[in-house]
Order: sequence, then structure tokens, then C-alpha cells
Amino acid sequence: MEGYLMDDRNWLLILSGILGGTGISSFLKYLSTRRTQSIGVEERLRAEMFTQIDKLRTEIEQLKTELDHWRDKYLALHKEHVKLKAEFDKLTKDK
Repeated sequence: MEGYLMDDRNWLLILSGILGGTGISSFLKYLSTRRTQSIGVEERLRAEMFTQIDKLRTEIEQLKTELDHWRDKYLALHKEHVKLKAEFDKLTKDK
């Protein structure tokens, strides 16, 4: 039976080819789903990061407004202090 095409060795080669192809396709499918899951996690993290950035920008704007308010108060008090000091110096010179 030397000319017989479907001996045990050929069946083994065919079976290993089928199993190998199935294994490789399953592995590639697994890698593809892992990449998709990784992208999903990255997208969620990115969205969360942008939300935090927006919150921080809002907080910075509030702090800038508060800083302007306190700066105006300081300048008004400084102006009043300079005025009162000048009056004090004038009164002490007169005596």
C-alpha cells in the first residue's frame, strides 16, 4: 500500500493543520478582544481625565475671581493706609 494517499500520517497532518489553524484563529480573536477591551478602558480613563480637567479649569476661574476680589480689597486698604500715614505725618510735623 505504498500508493495509498490517506494513510495514518496524512490524516495526522490534516488533523494537526485543522487544530493548528483553529488554535491560531482563536488566539488572534482573543488578542483582538483584549485590544478592544484595552481601548474601552483607555477611552473611559480619557473621558474621566477630561472631566477632571474641566472641573479644575472651573476651580481655577473661581480662584482667579476670588484673587481679584482680595487684590481689590488689599489695594483699597493700602491706599487708605497711605492716606492715613500722610495725614499722621502732616499732623506730627505741625507740632
